[in-house]
Amino acid sequence: MKFTLGWLKEHLDTSSDLETIANTLTNIGLEIECIDDPSETYKDFTVAKVLRSEPHPDADKLKVCEVETINGIFQVVCGASNVRSGMLGIFAPENSFIPGTSLHLKKSKIRGVESCGMLVSEKEMSLSNEHEGIIEVDSSLKIGEHFSKLFKLDDPVIEVNITPNRPDCLSVRGIARDLAAAGLGKLKQLKVRKISGDYKSPKQWKKDFHKNDLYICPGVAGRYFRNVKNCESPPWLQSRLKAIGLRSISALVDITNYITNDLGRPLHVYDADKFSGDLTMRFAKENEKCLTLDEIEYKCSNDMVVISDDTKLHGIGGVMGGFDSGCNLDTTNVFLEVALFDPISITKTGRKLNIQSEARYRFERGVDSESINWGVDIASNMILDICGGECSNIVSTEIHKIDQKIIKFNIEKVKSIGGVDIPIINQIKILTDLEFTVKKNNDLILEVKIPTFRPDIDGEFDLVEEIIRIHGFENIPVREISQIRSQKEILSSDLKSFYRAKRLIANKGYLETVTWSFMDEKVAKYISNDTIKIENPISNDLGVMRPCAYPNLLQAINANKARMYFRGKIFEVGPNFNNLIENKQTNVATAIGYGLVNEENWSSTKRNINVYDIKSDLFSCLIALNIPTDNFNYEEIQNNIYHPGKSSSLRLGKNLIANYGELHPILLNNLEITIKVFGFEIFLDNLSFFQTKKTSTKSSFDNNPFQMIERDFAFLFPKLAKVNDITNKIKKIDKKIIKKITIFDVYQGEKLPKDKKSIALRVLLQPQEKTFTDEEIENISNQIIDLVTNGFEATLRQ
Repeated sequence: MKFTLGWLKEHLDTSSDLETIANTLTNIGLEIECIDDPSETYKDFTVAKVLRSEPHPDADKLKVCEVETINGIFQVVCGASNVRSGMLGIFAPENSFIPGTSLHLKKSKIRGVESCGMLVSEKEMSLSNEHEGIIEVDSSLKIGEHFSKLFKLDDPVIEVNITPNRPDCLSVRGIARDLAAAGLGKLKQLKVRKISGDYKSPKQWKKDFHKNDLYICPGVAGRYFRNVKNCESPPWLQSRLKAIGLRSISALVDITNYITNDLGRPLHVYDADKFSGDLTMRFAKENEKCLTLDEIEYKCSNDMVVISDDTKLHGIGGVMGGFDSGCNLDTTNVFLEVALFDPISITKTGRKLNIQSEARYRFERGVDSESINWGVDIASNMILDICGGECSNIVSTEIHKIDQKIIKFNIEKVKSIGGVDIPIINQIKILTDLEFTVKKNNDLILEVKIPTFRPDIDGEFDLVEEIIRIHGFENIPVREISQIRSQKEILSSDLKSFYRAKRLIANKGYLETVTWSFMDEKVAKYISNDTIKIENPISNDLGVMRPCAYPNLLQAINANKARMYFRGKIFEVGPNFNNLIENKQTNVATAIGYGLVNEENWSSTKRNINVYDIKSDLFSCLIALNIPTDNFNYEEIQNNIYHPGKSSSLRLGKNLIANYGELHPILLNNLEITIKVFGFEIFLDNLSFFQTKKTSTKSSFDNNPFQMIERDFAFLFPKLAKVNDITNKIKKIDKKIIKKITIFDVYQGEKLPKDKKSIALRVLLQPQEKTFTDEEIENISNQIIDLVTNGFEATLRQ
């Protein structure tokens, strides 16, 4: 929500400065996003006088000017046709930033003549697109007067982050109300001048809903205006809209945009000569089309509210008006819409059609139901004042009255829930200043009537929040609560990963072991040459710190076989030591698996553990440790621990997260192990960042009703192409739609060139908003084919 300080002061009588207002907004829960003070942007630009203007000696279209400024006299080379001696213009000194061209002005020579600064045009100052001549100001002005003050560009723009539950603050008046309640002034009375109308309206508003659906559109009102002149908006109105990022279109449209932001009351105006008969609020027919103001034709479903005349649609209710009946500078007769809509209905419509608009943004959060009564007169006054003309009587449908909520409020709840002791007189004042109606039943109970512009207030807890919020969160006393001390986390993020890894690996069926942190130097050399020797070892065969836990775990295999245990899954979590790293040690979770997957019996499948079983166990642990496994980069491992063709390292950026695969046959042979062994390592010191995240044991259920489809592709790739790179790139086409990619066939053989291999992919596609059409499926398939063939030098196999 954006507004200017001057705009705010039209609703708030205050002497507070900008900093105080900004701090107060944040303290009462209206967080400041940013403050843009244009006077800072334009502070260097001042009025200056051209003392002398002579032709440039080497350029026909340039002039050399002597310019008097508040800081002295400067020579300026100028190409404007209207520059002349004696005139007053706007001077930009050297080193200033020109907003219209985004240039930093430097002293320079133009055709051999030095130029110190410049005289600026309207385009260079972002006032308009006019750039033929420089800005000329009134001769009565004084040299040195600031540009921002002359052109009323000294009004700071404040942007506030409004939470979805505060629709009342999607207006300048709503923010002024909160500031007044917080003690920063007095809220000015909203003056609504009633206009009876000069004639009977030739157009009517109607509703066509079943009685059970009347809540969808509680009511609509408006009136007819004739002989209006839809001109450009007055400068003050254009300036305010521009300050909050809105483009001035025409007076009629600008008025609706202004009232939407000023009072939080969305409006719409129709060119009354562009529709036939009356306008009716109704449900759309299935696939009925509406051309809206964004010049897009939308297909509406039968649960969407639309506005129609006798022949076609002229708007989607509460979301966007129609193009065919939009107002332009030729409009002379106008029909006004001031309507109410159900927030849930508006949200559904906006999401289905993917339309974002100021109206939708406010209606889906809740618009003051009383604004239908004063909204017509507010708009009428502005239209008649700016565009002239005559207005009819007010016309409306039956307006469904929304009863105001009444809450019985125990004043002691503020202390028991909020922890702040606020006197009852102060509580009543805060609620009254927020325009709640308060009636005192007894010493403890207040009867509070909730204003219609506060649909977020539903019970006592909400009233407690309002009172404490306006009282000021900074005024809540700081207290040390013993429960907080007892709930303080004992484990650091590093220790969390250490202990959680133990539990997670054990849950996958691995038995924990504890082995020496020392190792035989001969065994250690199979792994690394950068070992750390122990000066006084406890045994000759424990002479170095272990660079890796695998040898210690592997030594258990033969011991287990001697006891007739031919299968096993064991792990250890502890330090490994390396001379090449800074602190000489790193914590690693190391696990191995070997032998049959299950114990041998009549019902079991005789299958040995393989690299995919190890990978599955590893990924299950990493996911539980909050590691984003979909983002891994797979890299080959070049060491003496892992089989070079059946292993991989997993990295996130430069951080090594894990290694896994089949252990190197040479390592196993040196340790006299005759069976295949598979293992993984998790480098726990690189996981601490992910342990601060909150986790859920289950991901949310995706209740998508649309049918998934599969598409199979077979490509001929270069032999060195990596499957992970291929699948990752395909997923990036559309991560929402592409749910899963499976490799179901890899072939290398005599029928293919020696440097090629065939890979077959199965891609699972999930529609998000509607069932895929053949054209959409074909489009996604073509994107996949184009990406793979162009990105990997592949060819599609027929």
